[in-house]
Amino acid sequence: MSQPVKLIALLKAASGMSREEFRRRWIEGHARFALRFPNLKGYRINVAIGEYQATEGELAYDGTAELWWESLEDMRAAFDSPEAEAAVADVNEFIAIQDLIVTRETTVLDPG
Repeated sequence: MSQPVKLIALLKAASGMSREEFRRRWIEGHARFALRFPNLKGYRINVAIGEYQATEGELAYDGTAELWWESLEDMRAAFDSPEAEAAVADVNEFIAIQDLIVTRETTVLDPG
C-alpha cells in the first residue's frame, strides 16, 4: 500500500520584491501552474507575516508551500510532466531561494 507524501517548499522572494508583491505574484499568478500538477491532492500557500517572528531582521524565507499526493510515485510522475516544467519556469521568475523537503505527514491535531 502506498503512503501519501507531502512536498514542503521553503521560499525566499526575488531581491527587491515586497512581501505583498510576493504574495500577489504567488497566489494570483503562480498558483494556477501548481494546480495543474497531475494527481495533486492538496495545495496550501503560507506567506510569512511581520508580527511575532522569532528571528530578528530579515527572515530566511518569505513563505512555504505544501503540495501533496497519494504516493511518492504520483509525486515523481507529476514532476516529470510538462505541467511541472511550466511551474518550475514560472517559479524561477520570482523566487530567489527554494528549499524542498519531501515528507510523510503525522497529524497530531486535526483542525477540521
